[in-house]
Amino acid sequence: MTSLRESKKAATRSALARAAAELVLRDGAEGLTVPAITAAAGVSPRTFHNYFASREEALVDFITGRVAELVVDFESLPAELDLLTAVERIVSQNLRTGDLELDSFPTLFKLCEVVESLAPQHSACVTQPILDPMIVSFRERTEGLSDFQLSTLVRIIAAAIGSALEWHYRSPEPRDPVEGEKLLREAVELIRPV
Repeated sequence: MTSLRESKKAATRSALARAAAELVLRDGAEGLTVPAITAAAGVSPRTFHNYFASREEALVDFITGRVAELVVDFESLPAELDLLTAVERIVSQNLRTGDLELDSFPTLFKLCEVVESLAPQHSACVTQPILDPMIVSFRERTEGLSDFQLSTLVRIIAAAIGSALEWHYRSPEPRDPVEGEKLLREAVELIRPV
């Protein structure tokens, strides 16, 4: 059983990581500063350093947590669904449950690109282990693809879905999830093997 103190610590850590991701999505890499993260999370810089050694570490923490959640969602889908259909279903579910752009599949790749740009000398060491659980989960729905091919396919899917979501998030509030799903379907059909 988790104590109240442990729960509060986990909530603070999560708030800091989420604030880092929100800042990157809104302001780009240049907006990712410790003072901006702590202001957005409502804590002091000292508190930040109790949880993370750097702004990049906070961002990686958010990405890692979101990948874990997506893998659980993905693996709960019927095994007979092909990769594209399964990913489309996860993204559609997120649109219907009101999840934000920040929580979307393509946003993970945008955030990984930022981590790579902030620490280019360590980029492969940082982002590949983050995405490995997703790649392993996706492998179960593909046959005969090399690691390179699967990694490339995942990035192609992320780009296609990202394009659909960009169009969807441009529409005025309240956004119609049915229209978002239509855009997703169109994007997926463009990359589905003939």
